[in-house]
Amino acid sequence: MSELFVIEGEAENWQEALRLTADRLQQEGCVKDDFYECCKKREEEYPTGLTENCPVAIPHTTKDHVIKQAICALRLRHPVMFQRMDDPDEQVEVKYVLNLALLDDSEHVEIIARVIRYLKDDSALKEMDAASKEDLEKLLKNKFLTAKGED
Repeated sequence: MSELFVIEGEAENWQEALRLTADRLQQEGCVKDDFYECCKKREEEYPTGLTENCPVAIPHTTKDHVIKQAICALRLRHPVMFQRMDDPDEQVEVKYVLNLALLDDSEHVEIIARVIRYLKDDSALKEMDAASKEDLEKLLKNKFLTAKGED
């Protein structure tokens, strides 16, 4: 079973935003010391920023750098720029960083699919923005970590 942590903060750029999530995952004993560097390198090669209408990035790396499964969700007070997943030459403002530390490759794909399915709903971001930190954690756990990713 995966864990999910929600943090809030500020970052000057995508690297700082990624560092915030990786540091929390490391503090919780979920990832190895090299997790941040590996996520950063992967993000440079395979960007994870979604689209202009969806200010979310989903950085991750391979299971070799993970101790126990978890997701760290960062809600930024001010967006930072990430390269777009579908067009690395373009950037997108990102307000939410969902850093995935997963051991199971099939679960990895399923969680990414749940994230994208949830975010396709126009009300999803409004729901996330309006939620307190505690409610956001409950919401994301329900959407991403339950058996069906549904209510």
